[in-house]
Amino acid sequence: MSIKQNWKSLHFFDCSLEASTFESWDDCLMTSSDQFTIKIRRDGTIFQYNSKFELINTWIGFQDSRCLHLSIANDTLIALAENTSNYPVIKCWNLLDSSKLLYNSVLEHNDEPHPISAFTISEDMSIAAIGLANGNMIIIHNLKDTIQTSEQFKSFRINLAIKEPITDLLFSRSENSLFILSPSSLLVSRFDSKGGYTISPLDDIGSQLNCLQMSPINSASVVVARDEALYLYGLEGRRATYALEGEKTFIKRFFKYIVLCMPSKSKPSVNSVTIIDLKFKYIAYKGDIAENVCEVLISGNKLHVLCDDGKVYTLHEKSVFSKLELLYKSNYYLLAFDIVADSKLEKYIEMDVHKRYADYLYQKNDYDLATQEYCKTIGYVEPSSIIRKFLDHQRIHDLVKYLQEVHYKGNANPDYTTLLLNCLIKIKDIDCLDSFITQSNNDNQVQFDLQTAVRVLRQAGYINHALQLSTTYLRHDDVLKIQIEDRKDWDAALKYLSRLSPDNVENYLHHYGRLLLEYNCQVTTHLLIELCSGSYRPKNADSDVTDQLSLRKSKFNSIAANTINYIGFNASNSSRNSSTEEDDVYKPPSPLKYFSQFINYPNQLIIFIESIMKLRFGIEFTSDNIIIKEVQSIYDEQNFNNVSASLNTILELYVQEAGASESPEIQRELHSKALMLIDNYERIPIDLNHALMICTIESFDEGKVKLWKFLEAYEEIIYHHMAQADTSTNREDEERSTDAIFESIKNFGKFVPRMYLVVLDFLSNNIEGHNNRTVIQNLLELIDNVRDEFTKKHMNDEVIRLPQMSEIVQILSKPGVHNGIVKEWIIRKVKEDEEKTKVDELLLMSYKEETIKKENQIKELNDVNKAQTFQNTRCSSTGERLELPAIHFACGHSFNMSVLADNETECPICARSHGMIRELRRNQKDLLEKHDTFIKGVSNEGFKLISSNFANKLF
Repeated sequence: MSIKQNWKSLHFFDCSLEASTFESWDDCLMTSSDQFTIKIRRDGTIFQYNSKFELINTWIGFQDSRCLHLSIANDTLIALAENTSNYPVIKCWNLLDSSKLLYNSVLEHNDEPHPISAFTISEDMSIAAIGLANGNMIIIHNLKDTIQTSEQFKSFRINLAIKEPITDLLFSRSENSLFILSPSSLLVSRFDSKGGYTISPLDDIGSQLNCLQMSPINSASVVVARDEALYLYGLEGRRATYALEGEKTFIKRFFKYIVLCMPSKSKPSVNSVTIIDLKFKYIAYKGDIAENVCEVLISGNKLHVLCDDGKVYTLHEKSVFSKLELLYKSNYYLLAFDIVADSKLEKYIEMDVHKRYADYLYQKNDYDLATQEYCKTIGYVEPSSIIRKFLDHQRIHDLVKYLQEVHYKGNANPDYTTLLLNCLIKIKDIDCLDSFITQSNNDNQVQFDLQTAVRVLRQAGYINHALQLSTTYLRHDDVLKIQIEDRKDWDAALKYLSRLSPDNVENYLHHYGRLLLEYNCQVTTHLLIELCSGSYRPKNADSDVTDQLSLRKSKFNSIAANTINYIGFNASNSSRNSSTEEDDVYKPPSPLKYFSQFINYPNQLIIFIESIMKLRFGIEFTSDNIIIKEVQSIYDEQNFNNVSASLNTILELYVQEAGASESPEIQRELHSKALMLIDNYERIPIDLNHALMICTIESFDEGKVKLWKFLEAYEEIIYHHMAQADTSTNREDEERSTDAIFESIKNFGKFVPRMYLVVLDFLSNNIEGHNNRTVIQNLLELIDNVRDEFTKKHMNDEVIRLPQMSEIVQILSKPGVHNGIVKEWIIRKVKEDEEKTKVDELLLMSYKEETIKKENQIKELNDVNKAQTFQNTRCSSTGERLELPAIHFACGHSFNMSVLADNETECPICARSHGMIRELRRNQKDLLEKHDTFIKGVSNEGFKLISSNFANKLF
């Protein structure tokens, strides 16, 4: 189909004149490759040039034959000549080996010889075709192998029956096909693997010599040049027609171009070289070269135009960037797109073309198309400059389209999101705003900055849109901010929280817990209990958390009743969720982080802690005891801090709330729970010092007394009762306080002996009348009983710390103390001391007598002149009668010889006691050398240590 073609004329090649050593090109054949250029003259002389047209070799190729065709394939020069008998002559030379002749053969066939009109070789040199002037062809198979083996060509003749010369032949590169051109027809011959062939006509028009070339568009098509047009043919027939009038001298294929040599229209005597891109339909170069162009050679990426006068013009293709600049100047942007794509340039270059094209369209006020082109540059061109262009001309709708595309392609930043939303809000395009909010890509991921979008929508008052956006893309922070801060919808916030994962609930309750407790205290407390006890499970989206967490509407009469209700609720929840998969198990957060949320709700905090203690740590508070399921779990490293801090906190709450309550019943209940915690301090990790501080601050005397007892602060207990006695306002309170003082000194006085004197002094100063005598007598009797107890147990150090008689007498000698009390007690003590003195004197006399006796025995044993008589008749070890030989020891023990071991020189009965004494003396001597031990002992018990060392004669 013929189409009128409007060719864009460009200048993509630079032409330069090369300094040539060639002589005239008249009546010469030429061919070239990337490395060599070959010229053969009529006389058969062959000239070999390098790529710079420098002569490097020459030789005689033919003498009796006329060369008609030249071709270079794989550095092999193949020449086809015709001898005087019109038979084809084929010669081949190796151009890399000093033009070595590889092959020389005359192709003689049985038919009448005819002049050669065309010649071609396939690219792989597997087959060659020779066209004859009578319209027949000679096909040569296995050309390459035949040349290498120097065998005779195997050929066959094809009669085309066209009765006119074959003007050109060309093998297809993609298929084993041969295109055959004559002045009036175009045919194609297909060869099969068995050597057969078929011939099919393609068109009933032909062309002259050198007007057939392979198409740069498709490897299975050819271009035929005629005066009126260029025709593109495939194996199936004509494919396209490109109108281009003018006589074509010859055509060449140069990469993606077709090179035409044509007479110039302005000067018919001058040849014009035209380079055409058939794919994109433009003229890449057109210029008048010389009077007569005889050949165009291709060497690498250059075109060499050879003229008859020996001049060589070289055409250099411009770089793709230079081409683009030319296209920009001519506003050929669509062609620029084609060239960039065909050149496989980097993406940013293509985007630059789109940007320039968009600017061009924008200047022409074609805003819609310009916006489309700008959108194509997203990701490569900075959007800020384009945005500024739209803003300067107030093209808000176009700006919206562009910004939407920026977001869709994921190249938006918070500023772009802000601008887009502000534009949509300004033009009040709610539909577009809804579409923008709901847009997502295939991965269901939002294409804009969610935080910015939500912020802008909230600021503009589009709360529902902001909530929809936050909910859709699980922006939990924003959802809760909107529900709590904007809408004040506490129930909705709690409902949304109940659907989140435990980690999220933990964080958000830590942030919003105090506010939620203020407006929905009970539901929030339930949610916290579930979370911290480990029983929390996210609810379904359609569940109503308020219904699930609803409380009984009736009021409870006490905190204990509330606690039971909460714990019961969680127990039911736990059983309901007992079948939940293991994937739902999570590590409960520490309850400590939520204590501060209950700053204004102490009763709810008590419920919270009691519930957590039972459900999570297995500690249940009953009315009169604490039940612990697993004691060991409480003291685990993970649980200890939580349990300890929680128990200390709830103890503090019990005491504080009891003090703040006006109900005696609640006070008793809370004090009872506090005392129960204190009583179980050995089973649960209660900080007694902290508890004491709280009880002191809140004036909880019963708790203080218990804690002082457990902390062994017995003095504080006694002083406490003494202080109460001082502040008593009536006789009954005074007597009660006096009894408490006596009971405390009775129970704890032995641990703090100095307090006996303190109490005695206090009683003697503050108690009068008959009660004075009774209490003081009981106290003195108590001191004596304790002294006797210590004495019996040989607790001498403790006895020393008890009040001495002189100290007691000094205190009781004060005015106001009944003299009978002192007199009776002194008489009794004097009698006891006299009796003890007599006993001590008798013991002293016995010790002296025994010492004298022992000294005399030692003297007798040491007197070698005095014989010792042994009258024992029985063995001291076995009790049997002594038999000679018997062994007698100086200590008085006698043994049979058979009883003692060999070489035994010490009495076995006395040896153990003697050894202990020797070991004791050795240790005492060693102790004298250990000065650091002595100094340490002196610092602790100086008097006791020194007296002991004196007694042992270490000084």
